[in-house]
Amino acid sequence: MMKLRGKVALITGAGSGFGRAGSLLFAKEGAKVVVVDINVKGGQETVRLIKESGGEAIYIHADVGIVAELEKMIKTAVGTYEKLNIFWHNAGNAGPGRIEKTTEEDFDRTLAVHVKGGFFGSKFAIPEIKKSGGGSILFTTSFSGYRPSLGSPTYSIAKASLAILTRCLAVQLGKENIRVNCIAPGSNKTGLFAAFMSRDPNVDPMLVEKRLLEATPMGRHGEPEEAAKAALYLVSDDASYVTGVVLAIDGGMLAT
Repeated sequence: MMKLRGKVALITGAGSGFGRAGSLLFAKEGAKVVVVDINVKGGQETVRLIKESGGEAIYIHADVGIVAELEKMIKTAVGTYEKLNIFWHNAGNAGPGRIEKTTEEDFDRTLAVHVKGGFFGSKFAIPEIKKSGGGSILFTTSFSGYRPSLGSPTYSIAKASLAILTRCLAVQLGKENIRVNCIAPGSNKTGLFAAFMSRDPNVDPMLVEKRLLEATPMGRHGEPEEAAKAALYLVSDDASYVTGVVLAIDGGMLAT
């Protein structure tokens, strides 16, 4: 039995990493997937992979840090599939790095992509999910939203903001039959991981990776597909009584 049969799911940052893995899994489970990404090539490739596997999807180009584009994104999705059941704000960037090298523009951009994208994306998604009889909102935060990041305080601020937004909306929307949850991946070798590693030429990426693995009880990186499976659980009816939860998918990192 497909867990998302008949559902329409919109996923931001779906051109790679967790978003692509989630898009493929959601489509396999019966959802029509709206693939949103600022990277045209990546987004279109995700759609191609879904269709190649027999699923249904469209690509929408959007900059999730711009409110007008978020509104247009939701309207286009509903205009295509006539409803919306799931909104997963997964898009993100690595941020500018250490505070001494962070400009106002860098700071504003990182918070726009993560926090403004999640806040206003939800604002426009909520009425459509209500019309569909309820559904799910999901955010991607990070272990960096719970553990201080010496190398990227802006990123930590952005991810921590999504965690509290999850709880705020869960409380507000509980009686509207809209569940709001969050996944918090640990160390995963995605494109974003590569961006983290290449940000600062004075930092040895091999040393950073070694320390991350040492801090992870399971001693390995996570796979995007593992995060996608957790996301599927939270947006499906399997989690029908679960809301306001931040689910760590981090190999035990936050337990230490």
